[in-house]
Amino acid sequence: MGRNSRQTADYFPHFVSDKSRTRFILENRWGNDGYAFWFKLLELLCASEGHYYDCWPEMNWEYLLASTKVSGETAEEILGTLAGMEKIDKELWQSCRVIWVQTLLDHLITLYSKRTATPERPSPEMFPGRKPAENSITSAEIPGNAEKPAETDSKKSTSTRFL
Repeated sequence: MGRNSRQTADYFPHFVSDKSRTRFILENRWGNDGYAFWFKLLELLCASEGHYYDCWPEMNWEYLLASTKVSGETAEEILGTLAGMEKIDKELWQSCRVIWVQTLLDHLITLYSKRTATPERPSPEMFPGRKPAENSITSAEIPGNAEKPAETDSKKSTSTRFL
């Protein structure tokens, strides 16, 4: 019997820590909606083949809104903030409206070590002819969303923060 080649996951690690910068910022700006949006998004990515989610088709966008239970404006704001924080792939989101979370895959490494296929970051070339929607809110347009210098790897602790 061969190894499993599917590219979905039935779980993801949800580390418990009061030091989660992502959770703190999302909860501070959007209350429980921000917190719930992030973790429902991670669940959706785990259930999606290849662990990316394409928001370009209208029905996919509507499904994301229905599953996260937020308005389109709130989802745009949250995703813009996540892109600005580099929690979702900024290039894929802004150019293709595709959501990819590399750290999610990093935390699933044990799962994929036992499988024959490992998901890879989708390339913008996979989505030709796409341009951001005119009404899309970019992370730079969100009040208080100033660019911060990147942390060095030595300052990051994967055991105390998640995504």
